[in-house]
Amino acid sequence: MPGLFAGSFLVNAFIFGSRPELAALISVSNALGPLAGVTLTRRFRPATGLFTRFRGVIAFLAGAVLLHGFLTALGGALAMWLLGAAPPQALPGIWSGWLLCDAGGTFYFAPSLALWLGVERTPSVPQKPGLRLLDGSVWLGTGLLALVVFQLDLPARLPSAQLVFLLAVPLSWIALRVSLRAAYSLLTLLCVIASAGTVAGHGPFQNEAVGNPMQSVGLLIVLCGMNVLTLLALVSERREAELRLAEANHLLERRVAERTAELRRLADTDALTGVANRRSFLAQAQAALQRDAGAGRPFALIAFDLDHFKAINDGAGHAGGDLVLRRVAECCMARLRRQDLLGRLGGEEFAIALPGTEFIEAQHIAERLREVLSRIRLPAGTPAQHLSASFGLALAQPGEGRLEDLLRRADTALYAAKHAGRDRVQVAG
Repeated sequence: MPGLFAGSFLVNAFIFGSRPELAALISVSNALGPLAGVTLTRRFRPATGLFTRFRGVIAFLAGAVLLHGFLTALGGALAMWLLGAAPPQALPGIWSGWLLCDAGGTFYFAPSLALWLGVERTPSVPQKPGLRLLDGSVWLGTGLLALVVFQLDLPARLPSAQLVFLLAVPLSWIALRVSLRAAYSLLTLLCVIASAGTVAGHGPFQNEAVGNPMQSVGLLIVLCGMNVLTLLALVSERREAELRLAEANHLLERRVAERTAELRRLADTDALTGVANRRSFLAQAQAALQRDAGAGRPFALIAFDLDHFKAINDGAGHAGGDLVLRRVAECCMARLRRQDLLGRLGGEEFAIALPGTEFIEAQHIAERLREVLSRIRLPAGTPAQHLSASFGLALAQPGEGRLEDLLRRADTALYAAKHAGRDRVQVAG
């Protein structure tokens, strides 16, 4: 405000030759008018930007343009009347002229300045790199056309005063295809060209059919400006609504995919131990067996059962038994390779698929797991202090592609280990 007051005072006192007291009163209104206009505009400014919503365009016109112009014109006219610089009967004319000048100047130049300085965001417009030359040609051609039109003395019989309003068409093109900043900059250029040409006595508005040439220039610029601002604001609202809808759909699809993956994981996982359940293990192991059989690679299957598990449940309760099952799964997973697959077949029985594994290596893995499990301490209340397990090992025969047959042989070896005294690895015949 101090800057507005000082600038207005200097202009009125030293350029227009107003008395100091008159210049001071006019400067007060010239400072308060913009303040009130900006306050109203900010009150209703959308968070996305002044020119990105139709509400923002209305706020700009009502506050920065009309309220600002109304107050500065009213303050200036009253100051001239109070200090005897103008008679009362001249006040309406002074006020209306002042209003048009202040409001028009703001309307013509403020949007371009705000957009170029980055004070306001220009609504996003999808860019088409291949047509930049065409867009630039339209912008430059429109400016050159206006320069030619407003420097000519056209015949009165031509409907040139009406045709010149067709300049709104390329302005809309630039607004929709390039940016609001480019379109409003072109509009500001047209305003300067049209005003200068009309004041010099040239252009389509200098004929007998037009009563007030400068008023017609103002109407041209106002209509074009309103068209550009409202058109792009409405289009921006639609584009941002479409973007929000697309983002919401993407988020929904991602959540559905995540939920589907989670449900699939839960459907394939044993809830107690976190390893593959029976259905998932059999399906994955069957697929791995078929791959290895088709490629001529070895495939081994281990089935093991925890010894005396009923006694563990009876002595430590089902909570203690569940703790042992989880500990078994953790110990096995920590010592298996990435390609190996561990699954819980049911109760205290587990199975391990060993793709691409020869007999000797599979036997070493089974023995190592048996030793690891034997170091697990059992909960208090159980007959023994340490866990033991019986293992059955079966190697896929050439051409054997059914997991069911391989699992049956591993189970047979497992029960043979049980009958032989438990806590051992038995190889299927």
